Amino acid sequence: MEKYRKYIVGLIGLILVVLFVIYFTNIIIWVLIAAFIAMIGNPLVEFIGKFKIRKFKVPKWAASLTTIAIIWFVIIMLIRLLVPLVIDQVSEFQSIDIETVSEGLEKPISRINDFIQKTPVLNQPEFSTEDFVIGKITSVVNFTSVGNFVNDLGGTAWNLFLSLFSITFISFFFLKDKQLFDKGVLMIVPPKYEEKTSNVLVSVRKLISRYLLGVILETCFMMILFTTGLVIIGVDFDLALLVGLIGGVLNVIPYIGPWIGATIGVVLITTANINLDFYNEIIPMIIKILSIFAIAQLTDNILFQPLIYSKSVKAHPLEIFFVIIIAGSLYGVIGMMLAIPGYTVLRVIAKEFLYQYKFVQQLTQNMTTDKPKKQKNEEEDL
Repeated sequence: MEKYRKYIVGLIGLILVVLFVIYFTNIIIWVLIAAFIAMIGNPLVEFIGKFKIRKFKVPKWAASLTTIAIIWFVIIMLIRLLVPLVIDQVSEFQSIDIETVSEGLEKPISRINDFIQKTPVLNQPEFSTEDFVIGKITSVVNFTSVGNFVNDLGGTAWNLFLSLFSITFISFFFLKDKQLFDKGVLMIVPPKYEEKTSNVLVSVRKLISRYLLGVILETCFMMILFTTGLVIIGVDFDLALLVGLIGGVLNVIPYIGPWIGATIGVVLITTANINLDFYNEIIPMIIKILSIFAIAQLTDNILFQPLIYSKSVKAHPLEIFFVIIIAGSLYGVIGMMLAIPGYTVLRVIAKEFLYQYKFVQQLTQNMTTDKPKKQKNEEEDL
């Protein structure tokens, strides 16, 4: 019985960990988000920590607190920029006259109807393009559900506050003690796997930090490129900025993201200018919008994509494509955005623990994992 004790204890520990993950998923999410924030903020903490005034050196806790304040400042500024733009566009959409839109689209809708009904593969006699298009426009323009959303938001305000406070609190300590997350993970890892787990954590931190920094720079660059291009072709600045921001964020999704952003941009800009003549003004505008997104995407492929995805992820483009499709099928757009960092983590884990399998060797042959360096204990001022 004595020799089975460690297996029984290990099994009980594993069960407790699984139950904790199941029943306290929100805490796990808070910790993971805080870990990502710490990865982004660590370079800034180190930069602030280098400042000296004579013999006085900025303590680690002050540098961490300043970094948290800067991150929150950036987030609040983005919210203050974005919310008025969204509210203005909602007001414009609500003022659209559906009957006028129907009259303006009568001819193109009639042609589409004839094409669908005469094409053998698409032959659907009962299909009405007019009802379909007007129904979609109405669903976009009708924002009566916004009131319900606001009411529901009031009920979840406390949960939102608790989440933000918890993430901020955890992020501060992760920034203050760079190894705190690693120590927490190693606490639940059997001793014989500690070295490999340390290798995984060091490699993941390095790869994800590089990836996140690259993504932030890429998003800002693409947002500026989209916005500038749309303003040049005559789109209102506020709407161009909103579309540029959406396009820049969705551009994080390789291959598919830019065209999702282009589709949303075409819908928003076309809906805002729906009273214009369809053939003489709207169609040329759509062509110009798609051209702007195509030029921006080409620029991104030449300048940013090789730098970010080849050096940090080191995966075949087809491999990444399938990962994105699978993640999108399971978790939608959010899944697509998190697909690459999540896949990177899985590849690092597989390389350390399952490298004896040929399949894993093929998937991870271009990856290099970093060995953790022995770090000296630093005394920190509290």
